[in-house]
Amino acid sequence: MGYRRWPDGTAAILHTDNGRTTWEEQGDSTLWEGMWANDISAVDEFTAWAAVGDEKGGAILHTSDGGFNWKLQMLPEGITDEVKGIKGLSRDVAWALTIGGIIMRTLDGGEIWTIIPHGDIVMKQINRIDALGEDIWIADFGSGEQGIIHSADFGQTWRQETLLDPGYLGSQFGLMAVSIVSSEVAWAAVRPAAHIYRTLDGGDTWSLDAPDVSGPNDLDDICALNAHTAWAVQNIGGQSGDRIIRVRLMNDEVISDIMDPTNNYQYEGLTCFDENTLWVAGFKAYGASADLPDGAILHTSDGGTTWENQPLSAKNIALWKISFVGAHR
Repeated sequence: MGYRRWPDGTAAILHTDNGRTTWEEQGDSTLWEGMWANDISAVDEFTAWAAVGDEKGGAILHTSDGGFNWKLQMLPEGITDEVKGIKGLSRDVAWALTIGGIIMRTLDGGEIWTIIPHGDIVMKQINRIDALGEDIWIADFGSGEQGIIHSADFGQTWRQETLLDPGYLGSQFGLMAVSIVSSEVAWAAVRPAAHIYRTLDGGDTWSLDAPDVSGPNDLDDICALNAHTAWAVQNIGGQSGDRIIRVRLMNDEVISDIMDPTNNYQYEGLTCFDENTLWVAGFKAYGASADLPDGAILHTSDGGTTWENQPLSAKNIALWKISFVGAHR
């Protein structure tokens, strides 16, 4: 999904149905004019949701026909925040949340979105959501070490879970992304240090099992494969290329494979199938040549040894998040 299409900054939706040979733009962007892209979630070949917004508000976009039509869905009354995160579970069920911490759920394909109460938990600055089965985990950057928000019963009850940091608990410490493997296993990435946490007991405890997997700065997205392997992307400032990281926990050792296939793009979103197969979306770094496209989609099928830069239909779209049907994220 394109973060912004220049020159007006409106979100763009790109789609492939031929195994990434071509990517084409979808939807009537005048319906969400001026809103940038925040998140996208593909459920099957026909069904997907997207979250868009700006400082004036937000919207949920939905397709049920493979992207021939993208429609705005009605938000509950009184919501004025931008919609920051979204996760579809089926053609009927999806979760969404605003940047200020309003949780929403639909059980009928988005005909009705309902606000889900979360007790006395105060969320401050939402960054990411993931859901699988009964579990919903939310990354609340603004709540620091208390930034893991979790429901294990489909939203009936919620709790905050603690990230125990070994020394850095400054004002900029916060949770950027979370990825679910199962009801027991999930991974989480933070900033400003490149720390990756993991729970193996359903969130009762979170351990810093992969500290300093790269240099400092944002780990913007993470895709967990199993209890031992995850992919992540890192923003290292934007002057040149960013980092794609594969983290493997093997025999009490952390193996961090760091890659930058372009040296020209900031990588902000990823979707993964296994240790070898990954797609990454990003936008052009400040120092990159003006002749390069504003966005890139990169693909590897050999664990990062080689990368393909996917052909895009437009050069003026800065890409942000990506979701493939059947992937882990």
